[in-house]
Amino acid sequence: MKANISVTGKVVDEKGEGIPGATVKVKGTAQGGITDSNGQFKLANVDEKAVLVISYLGYITQEVSAGSGSPLLIKLAVQASNLSEVVVVAYGTQKKSSLTGAIATISPKQLKDRPVTSMQNALQGISPGLTILQRPGDVSRKSDGTSNGSGGVSIRGRSSLQGDGTPMYIVDGIPSTSVEFSALNPNDIASVSILKDASSAALYGSRAANGVIMVTTKRGGGDRTVVELNADYGIQKATFLPKYVGSVDYANLYNEARTNAGGKALFTPAQIQAYRDGSQPDLYPNTNWYDKVLRKTAPQSNISVNINSPGKTTSTYLGLNYLTQASLIPDKKQSRIGGKLNTESIIVPDILKIGTNLSFTSQNFDRQGDLSWTELNRSLPTSVYRQSNGDWGSIDNGVVNAQTAGRNQSRSIQEGGWSWDRDNYLQTAANFVLTPLKGLSVTGLASFKFTDGNSNTFNNTTTPINNFLTGAPLTTTATTVNDMKEYYRKRRELLVQGTVNYERTFDKHYGKITFGGSQESNVYRTAFVGRKNFPNNDMTTVGSGSSNGEDINSDDDGQANRSGQTEWAMRSVFGRFNYVYNDRYLFEVNTRIDYSSRFRQDIRRAIFPSFSAGWNVSKEDFMKDISWISNLKLRGSYGSLGNQDVVPVGNYFGLINTGYQYSFEGAAQDGTWQGKIPNPLATWEKVYMTDFGLDMTLFKGKLDITADYYIKNTKDLLLRVSTPGTIGVNTSTTDARNTGLPLINAASTQNRGFEFGLTYNDKIGSDFSYSISGNFSVIKNKITGLGDGRDNLSDPYIQRIGESIGSFYGYEADGLFTDAADVKNHAFQSAATGPGDIKYKDLNGDGKIDALDRKVLGNDVPWFNYGFNLSASYKGFDFNVLTYGVANVKTYLSQEAAFPFFNGANVKEQWLNRWTADNPNPNADFPRILTTAAGGQNYTQTSSFWLFSGAYFRVRGITLGYTLPKQVSKKFGMSRLRFYATTNNPFTIMADKRLADYDPESGSGRGGYPGIKTYSLGLNASF
Repeated sequence: MKANISVTGKVVDEKGEGIPGATVKVKGTAQGGITDSNGQFKLANVDEKAVLVISYLGYITQEVSAGSGSPLLIKLAVQASNLSEVVVVAYGTQKKSSLTGAIATISPKQLKDRPVTSMQNALQGISPGLTILQRPGDVSRKSDGTSNGSGGVSIRGRSSLQGDGTPMYIVDGIPSTSVEFSALNPNDIASVSILKDASSAALYGSRAANGVIMVTTKRGGGDRTVVELNADYGIQKATFLPKYVGSVDYANLYNEARTNAGGKALFTPAQIQAYRDGSQPDLYPNTNWYDKVLRKTAPQSNISVNINSPGKTTSTYLGLNYLTQASLIPDKKQSRIGGKLNTESIIVPDILKIGTNLSFTSQNFDRQGDLSWTELNRSLPTSVYRQSNGDWGSIDNGVVNAQTAGRNQSRSIQEGGWSWDRDNYLQTAANFVLTPLKGLSVTGLASFKFTDGNSNTFNNTTTPINNFLTGAPLTTTATTVNDMKEYYRKRRELLVQGTVNYERTFDKHYGKITFGGSQESNVYRTAFVGRKNFPNNDMTTVGSGSSNGEDINSDDDGQANRSGQTEWAMRSVFGRFNYVYNDRYLFEVNTRIDYSSRFRQDIRRAIFPSFSAGWNVSKEDFMKDISWISNLKLRGSYGSLGNQDVVPVGNYFGLINTGYQYSFEGAAQDGTWQGKIPNPLATWEKVYMTDFGLDMTLFKGKLDITADYYIKNTKDLLLRVSTPGTIGVNTSTTDARNTGLPLINAASTQNRGFEFGLTYNDKIGSDFSYSISGNFSVIKNKITGLGDGRDNLSDPYIQRIGESIGSFYGYEADGLFTDAADVKNHAFQSAATGPGDIKYKDLNGDGKIDALDRKVLGNDVPWFNYGFNLSASYKGFDFNVLTYGVANVKTYLSQEAAFPFFNGANVKEQWLNRWTADNPNPNADFPRILTTAAGGQNYTQTSSFWLFSGAYFRVRGITLGYTLPKQVSKKFGMSRLRFYATTNNPFTIMADKRLADYDPESGSGRGGYPGIKTYSLGLNASF
């Protein structure tokens, strides 16, 4: 007869002090619990013959008999750098001590308690070699379904000339998209592994060239049901907003620009005085358009509920979350609902487990009207926002101006129409683990994903703005034709995979073999409908629009009322062998074979092998007396990976376009034509990577150090080679959407990089603990092959052998001309060049400035990234600071973002520090001021003068929290209650003072949605 008992005990450390939060589980079951603040525990109804498993991060796991006497006293021994910690790897797990690849692990604690709107943003600055480009982005849908503010991810730098280097995402063993990864709730995450080298990522083959990010979500467990509530509410503000001058400065600068070009002043002294005293706001206003159009702050909130429910047979984890985020643009927002349900059932103890994985995400974007950043940046302070009678402004500089009146972006938002996007993602999955024999396990996984999306845009007709002086309508400010566009998206993805693992230990020898296979299929279908000329702005369905042929709407891909479908599939087999001798010498070999339908049948197979080895130096006898080194491991790897995602589906087919292309006797006729040339020989982009690494733990686990040096050679890169225009298609080599040229495997790049990370953990006394960590990565990138060897130019960029991806190309500025003699004595630039203009270097010394004097000026890829993190806790208080920075990167600003009066735009405040006759400073921030038409010698030439240093150091986040004492939280029916305040992006230090109004993470260009800082309050509660 079995007897059940109650087991009590205490878990202590090497000093005999209680360990709070240690896990105590009954082996082979889901029953268990955690120790209290004194390290004590109690388990009821335990089989007296059961074995208890006691574990705590940083200590060696122990097993004791439940019936060996109560109360139990379990003393845990410190383990060096968590070397027994199990790390999630491709198709399995490994002990951290046995790893030979470059794998970074991120704990859930590093991701929680910061209010971010995407997982990408949560990862910034945490791990060396992981670059997150958090380009400022509006609350709107990108083509891949993510929000524009999600952030771009790359591992060990860009190497492809076509793609942006996005890694492969694996969530619970299932390949996932950027939007699925972005929508993950950090509270649902159990672990994150970043596979950075070829050895660790090889089992994902043809999609792992840019690295792999693996996420494992939580499963149910413990001895009781636990409910967690996490909520935060905050406000968003712009980190920087463009600072345009007011009316007085604008008038004076415009007059100066005209006189500098030999013209007459436009603004009279009387007009300038009217702007200065503000006496006639209906005629001479001083309008701050950013202040009028944008919101000062925008709210965001996030609430999640997580339920962990253990059971004797089945354990369940349920996570629900709801996120809302408003834009700084009025009447624009996103909302996202997410749910995850994971179950794990023990069918036959120690032999068979089955699990299910169900997740759902519903992401919505809504906006009223539309805002053009280009038009906002062109709005003038001399234009009236609203007249005193309530009408939209029609006056600019005292006279009626229909062009500037029609530019009013508040009117566009309020009256222009509406748009929304609806995306729903549902994943169903089931898995099993069968262990029929000791050391033998068989796993299987099946997943089916549904994605359904719908987007709709309706542009209203609008009434004209009235002339404030006469009351007559300004007909050109009206929109006389309304139109709608509606898109439907449907994706179905099926995955079936299985693995067999066998591991044995013989004396000092350990070996493990993994063999598996997978089959994936993906079907994506789209439809587009659209019409113009609806009876009014309330009848918005496609059937309400005009049925005339000329009123069929169109987009960049052609006319509406069309549908399309793409399909691809992949079949794969893979295997891995691990060997360890005496815990000292490690060896691993991996191979994956992929068959992808993206390529022609006879060339669709690819093999991706890798090898790695490691040496646990600290296990050697000669290291026994070196007590301050707890762990020292050297490792190295070499292997190959692939990238199939840059190859479009149907790449090897001769695709035919259809549509209205011909007119016979005034009537549109259907036609077919070939707009793109196929390349049946296109294949994978291939990566060959060598990695040497070191893992070290010092001072009894207090200091962890990781360092890696790698060489990443990417070959068979896809690009388009220049072709004569007589071939009959669009021959652009840079316009991916419209070009008809095929992608061919004809280029190569090399990345050489060094990564370094360290973490120091310690305690002062019994109540104060702290952790300091830092990381950096530096990458040297160069293009090593480029088709026929000729440069590819796409102003302001160049692709050239020996130079980096993202290189700028143009003239090298050498300050400004101080006077006429300086212009005369310098190499000839242009007839319009005068004092105060940009001086370019005559690099070839031929006495004239022309195209032969151009050079590579820098690049916009952050090849040097670093971060520092500090966390501390004292009794119930906790404090965390996260920082991030980049160096050796440039930003190229042009048009409205830099040039004064560009296409009728305003001028930035920074231009107040410019070259003038009274300030002939050759090192002034800006040249003499000219209009766009008169200043071509300064503005139209790509030059280093308009390259700004994009280097910055940013405090990414600061969090201060307080956890109430348990006796207090219990009064509210809670086991834990924590309050916190946090801010994201509160401080930024920039290297270039000329970027005073521009977020340094913004991309090169003409300006757009600003960077965002947030201030939030939140709570974490457990029941």
